[in-house]
Amino acid sequence: MSTYLHMNAWREILARGFDGQEMQPNVSPAWLINPATRRRLKLDYLFPGIDVAVRFTGLTAKGQGRRSDWEALEDEQRDQTRVEMCKANGVQLAVIDPLDDPVKQMDGLLTVLSRASRVVAQSDKAKAQKKKAMNDLAKVIAEANRIRGNLHTKPEQTLATLAESWRDREAGISAELQQSSTAAAKKADPVKAVRKFKTLTEGQRVKHTSFGEGVITALDGEGAEMRISILFDGDRERTLLASLVADKLQKA
Repeated sequence: MSTYLHMNAWREILARGFDGQEMQPNVSPAWLINPATRRRLKLDYLFPGIDVAVRFTGLTAKGQGRRSDWEALEDEQRDQTRVEMCKANGVQLAVIDPLDDPVKQMDGLLTVLSRASRVVAQSDKAKAQKKKAMNDLAKVIAEANRIRGNLHTKPEQTLATLAESWRDREAGISAELQQSSTAAAKKADPVKAVRKFKTLTEGQRVKHTSFGEGVITALDGEGAEMRISILFDGDRERTLLASLVADKLQKA
């Protein structure tokens, strides 16, 4: 399986495992600052209701060559900093390598979830809030264990099925977004889009409020109807309509 399919499989695992939980993708909390660089670090997913976060590791952007040992060490140190900073702020972070043994990665996720449950049980949260968080974590752990069982029995087949399910899920989401985008486009300010994106160039780094940072790979059209293709870091390439991202996209 390709990196793309492995990522899709893990997106589906998280969608199923954390079903019903508030989810914040590609988020950089104000408290998650690397003390060595004073720059914010990113989480791929944050589930604030149960104080759990997920960060994917071991991925390289399209066109990026093999990382040096020094770069790999820096990545490892940043991941450890994320874990420590999250823990200091009451969040349990699961660092997942989508290309590694899926059962091993699920075991790591389950360890983090169990630790989150213990932390919530010992916290000073209000009784009702604590009860809800404990119940939610119990559901997440149960579903994660079910998925792990399937991966243990038929790892490749299960990953392929999960990747296909994510594709179908994303297609459904895209259909809903397309309907809302049509209405949003009518309200968009084309002049604003033209002014903001007239200086964009291929190869330029930009930042999206939801998808994070990435590199522009293609520009098609002009003004408000321009279609901007961006390869987001550690993610797939997305094509966005200028008139719909005037308030969401900026230079990195």
